[in-house]
Amino acid sequence: MILALDSDEGILKIGSPPEILPGIVESIKISDSLLLENKEVQGRSGKVKIVQGWDDAALLISMSIIDDPGAGKTRWDSLKQITAAFKKVKDNGKPEQYVLSHPMINAWGTKKLLFTSLESTESRTRRMITVALEFEEYDSASGVVQDRQSEAAKTKQENITKAKDRMQVSDKDWQEFKKIEARYGK
Repeated sequence: MILALDSDEGILKIGSPPEILPGIVESIKISDSLLLENKEVQGRSGKVKIVQGWDDAALLISMSIIDDPGAGKTRWDSLKQITAAFKKVKDNGKPEQYVLSHPMINAWGTKKLLFTSLESTESRTRRMITVALEFEEYDSASGVVQDRQSEAAKTKQENITKAKDRMQVSDKDWQEFKKIEARYGK
């Protein structure tokens, strides 16, 4: 499923084929952090921090929903449409995974996202609903395994190439190896 943001026009499209979600995109926020493990070391005060890698990136999109008399839609009708997108599941009963299309999101290198949280707040005086759509980076187990296998294969090939480069032996050393093999090899 595709999730496309056009921040210039404040439009959010979701799904495949893309469907415009009602509302105006107010802001996009992406955050990430290091995964740290605190370990106590005997004979030392305090704890030692060990870096475990990166946490999954989180994406927060804030939108405003107002009544649209031209389309005959109230803000509650629009909220119902956004809620349906949040609760959408695939045929296998699992939540949809979204691939985002936006320059800022692409700069972070996020691949797939899950729609993990939806919050709405109604303003009594402004006749407006503010919604916060939260997405979290998600790699399926098969995708992670596939990435690791391709990285492992690449590393293995690099190691073989390095070993071949190191295996070049001078003629003098080769003669010595032959003598040793003749003496002890039989």
